[in-house]
Amino acid sequence: MEEVKKYAFYFLTGIILFLILYLSIKIADNILNANRIMYEKASQYVNMELNSDKTHTKIKYPKFNIKTLDEAVDDLVEKYKTKNNVNIEYTVYVSKNIVNMFFKVIDNNIISYTDLNYSINSKEFNTKEIFDFNILGEEVLNKIKTKYSTEIYNKVLENQFKDTYIKVQDEGIYVYYSQKIFNNLPYEVYVFFKNENVEKVAEVPYDKVIAFTFDDGPGNYTIELAQTLLANNSKATFFELGNRMKYNQETVKTLYGYGMEIGSHTYAHKNLNKLNDNEIDEEINSVNILYNEITGDNIKLLRPPYGNADSKVKERVNMPIIMWNVDTEDWLSRNSEQISNHILEHAEDGDIILMHDIYGTTLEAVKMALPILRARGFKITTVSELAEIKGVTLEKGVSYRHFK
Repeated sequence: MEEVKKYAFYFLTGIILFLILYLSIKIADNILNANRIMYEKASQYVNMELNSDKTHTKIKYPKFNIKTLDEAVDDLVEKYKTKNNVNIEYTVYVSKNIVNMFFKVIDNNIISYTDLNYSINSKEFNTKEIFDFNILGEEVLNKIKTKYSTEIYNKVLENQFKDTYIKVQDEGIYVYYSQKIFNNLPYEVYVFFKNENVEKVAEVPYDKVIAFTFDDGPGNYTIELAQTLLANNSKATFFELGNRMKYNQETVKTLYGYGMEIGSHTYAHKNLNKLNDNEIDEEINSVNILYNEITGDNIKLLRPPYGNADSKVKERVNMPIIMWNVDTEDWLSRNSEQISNHILEHAEDGDIILMHDIYGTTLEAVKMALPILRARGFKITTVSELAEIKGVTLEKGVSYRHFK
């Protein structure tokens, strides 16, 4: 009898354990299924639009038919729907783990942002699952420092990510800053973190092309200028002096490695028109030899000092001669805002813009102007690429001021 009871106990215990295991699997499966349904529903959101002719307000927003998400969106819409002159656009990104909603609000021509980041797993709004500023904050600051002016960097540093918003796309994550911390700048401030699974970020559309050129380097600001260009998907031509290249060979190698175009500005910045034939040859050929020793490549373009190249010089020069048609006069003003404004006011399709990579104010000006130019549909590139895009074959001894 005792033996029977013993086996009955084991049998019942086994049944109970089996039921517990079965129920655990069922519960876990239900949770996963609920998350899957949540994911599928979120992926099938409906585009909604609220218009008011009376207040000139237009609000676009998503409808998920998921109570938690829709309540958060409704709160946002409620906040703006009775205001005047408001326009709201949005993007939604859904993965198996998160729903990211990014809203761009233009309120009486002033831009601000709002984001809502919902975790499908935890059923909570939580930005950390998408982008943890405790881990990546330093990298954000470094990207801001490279891309924008010192003034903007200092404002971001002071703000400490209080007014920071996240937009997720297939190609990566965009980190935006509220314009109010920059006294409502006329352009958006953001940095980008590429998704490692995406091989190539889509190029910003453009319908105008210009060449940035920098003379008299290499200098203390040359590398940061190149990094600023790269951060804005741009390139430039650096017309460097041989006597500076000689003592800044690592800078030349870095520029070359970044894919920037390096041209000759002669060896010692002498007025070629006042030199004899042998002196002209020495000023040009010595740079070519030095550059080849540093990079293994050959100089292909010349910018004569002071823009002086008479017929005698042109006959002796064995490469195209590149002038300019937009002079920022950065050497004269040494004022970053003035230089930036000059670029923005005068830049047109096919222009060659003259600057110098030996001034900190020029660096700051480029940081200010580049994002705006990109937003206006400009591609900023090298002289050679500009010529190629415009269908111009550069010829030896021929002078070029622009490619209109």
